[in-house]
Amino acid sequence: MLEKVNKVYMIGVGGISMSAIAKILHTQGIKIYASDICCNKHIEKLINENIITFRKGSCSDFVRKCDAVIYTSAVSDNNKDLILARQLKKKIFTRAEILGELSRQKRTISVAGTHGKTTTTGLIGQMLLNSSLNPNIHIGGVLKNISSNVLVTNGDIFVSEACEYKDNFLKLSNFISIVLNIKAEHLDYFHDLSNEFNSFQKFVYNTVEKGFVILNNDDFLAAKLCSKRKTYTFAIEHNADFKAINIKQYVDGKYSFTVATKEKLLGEIYLPCYGYHNIYNALAAIATGVILNIDFKKIKEGIEGFAGIERRFEIIKQNKFVTIIHDYAHHPDEIEATLNLCQSMKPKRLIAIFQPHTYSRTHDFYSQFLHAFDRADEVWLLPIYPAREKPIKEISSFKMKKDMQKRGIKARYFRSFQACRQELLCQAHDNSTFIFLGAGDIVELAYSFYN
Repeated sequence: MLEKVNKVYMIGVGGISMSAIAKILHTQGIKIYASDICCNKHIEKLINENIITFRKGSCSDFVRKCDAVIYTSAVSDNNKDLILARQLKKKIFTRAEILGELSRQKRTISVAGTHGKTTTTGLIGQMLLNSSLNPNIHIGGVLKNISSNVLVTNGDIFVSEACEYKDNFLKLSNFISIVLNIKAEHLDYFHDLSNEFNSFQKFVYNTVEKGFVILNNDDFLAAKLCSKRKTYTFAIEHNADFKAINIKQYVDGKYSFTVATKEKLLGEIYLPCYGYHNIYNALAAIATGVILNIDFKKIKEGIEGFAGIERRFEIIKQNKFVTIIHDYAHHPDEIEATLNLCQSMKPKRLIAIFQPHTYSRTHDFYSQFLHAFDRADEVWLLPIYPAREKPIKEISSFKMKKDMQKRGIKARYFRSFQACRQELLCQAHDNSTFIFLGAGDIVELAYSFYN
C-alpha cells in the first residue's frame, strides 16, 4: 500500500491512533508532514522527537510535497487539504487502511468490543513484554509501563485496538480476534444494534487461516458470534474455556480470582487495576497468553505488573480531605460501572463531573444517561464536547440537568471549566470523592489538580 512512498501528509495527527501510526511510519524511514486543528501533548512529543513537521490548520504546501495523504475519521470529506489531494491525484488512505496494512505485516492480536479495548490491549502488551516476546503495540491510550501509546520493535507480534466506528476494524487482518462485548454504540453510523452485531461478525470472519478467536461467553451478543477458526471463550457466570472462580475483593475496588480451564486450575491472579469488569479483560489476556504458549507464571507476572492506562480510573490526587479521579467513561454502561467502582471504595460523598461526548451519543442514549448516575450523590454537568459534530436541537447538558432534577438527582450545570474548578476547590473537604467522566477535553480540567 505504501510501496514507493517516501513522504506522507497526516491530517489529524493529534489523535491517539494517528500519533501512534506516525511513530510506526517514522521507523520505516518515511518522512512525515502533519497537521491538526490544535496542538496537544501527543503532537508536542512527535515534534520534540523530530518525527513530524507540523502545521496548525490546513497546509496546501504539505499536500504538494507528499506522495500520499493519510486522514482520520474525524476529518470531513470537504476538508481543503483532502480536496486538493484529490485534485493532484495523490494517494489517499484512511487511518484504518494504514492500520490494516500494518496488521498484515505481523501476527496481529486485534482487541475489539464496545468497552474495555484499551485496558485489555494494555494487559496483553505488558504480558508479552514480560514474556520477552518483543511485541509491537498500538493502543488507544498511554500505557504507563512504556509511557507511550505505541511501541515499535523488530518482533513479529502486533497488538492493536480494533475500533468498530465506521467499520474501521474490518480493515484489520487478525491472527487472534478478541471480542470483549457488544453493546449499542456509535448509532450515528450503525443506526441499530443489529447492524453493529453484523459488523462484529465480519470482524471475526477476518481472522486468518490457522488463527484464533476469543469471545466473552457472558456477553449475550459476543457469545452468538460464529467463527470458522479455533475459538476459545472466557466467562465468570457461564461455562467457558477460561473461567474466573473464587473471586475476592482483596482491597477496596481491586479483585483477585483463580483461573480455571476445563482441564485444570491455572492459578491465582491479583488484578492491579480497579474494577470488577477488569476480570473479563484479564481473562481475555490470559486466553491470549495460553494460545501463544506463554507459561502461566509469566502471564501472572505480566498482568500483575500492569501499571494502568492514563485516563482509565486514574487517581489524580488523594489525601485525607479529597480524592480526585479521572475516567474516560462516556457511555452510560461505562459510567454506571465506574460509579459502582467508586462506591466500592466507600467514599463519604461522591460527586460525578460529566462532560457528555458528542451530540449524537447524548441524543441516542439520553434516557440511559439520566439513570446512569444513580450511584452518585451529586452530578455536575459541563457543556457537551462536540468532537466532529454540529449541535442537535434541544439536546444540551443544561436540559440533562433539569431532567435529572425531575428524577430527584442533585444535579448542577457549569458553563465553563473555570467555574466548575472553583466550586470544587470550595467543596474539597470531608473525604469527598470527585470523579471526572468523559472522553473529551475534560481531562485538562481533571489534570489541573495535579500537584
